[in-house]
Amino acid sequence: MSNLEKALNVLTENIKEYRTCQITDGIRLLEILQQLTATLFYLEKERASYHEKFQNIINAQVMSGESVARSENTAHKQVPEMYLLRHIMTSAYECVGAIRTTISYIKIEINNSKN
Repeated sequence: MSNLEKALNVLTENIKEYRTCQITDGIRLLEILQQLTATLFYLEKERASYHEKFQNIINAQVMSGESVARSENTAHKQVPEMYLLRHIMTSAYECVGAIRTTISYIKIEINNSKN
């Protein structure tokens, strides 16, 4: 299993954990948030590497006379990780935002209960 696959599995497992986590379990939510953000940091590096491969294919195809659209299709076929990373990471960032919102809500509730 490649490092990319391992990182994607970490994302998947943490998002599954988030789905089943008690909404009031702030400590567990913080742990999940930590894992997601650290994994996304790693995946940004991977995405940059795949993006470079993707762009090099487009550039080579265009330089050899292919249209940009055809070149992009070729690049998508040769570097399927670009599409995968783009969409999975976008979804994971949305989960990170939702977890942050939930943690903020918990914090507000804790502060309001002290008053």
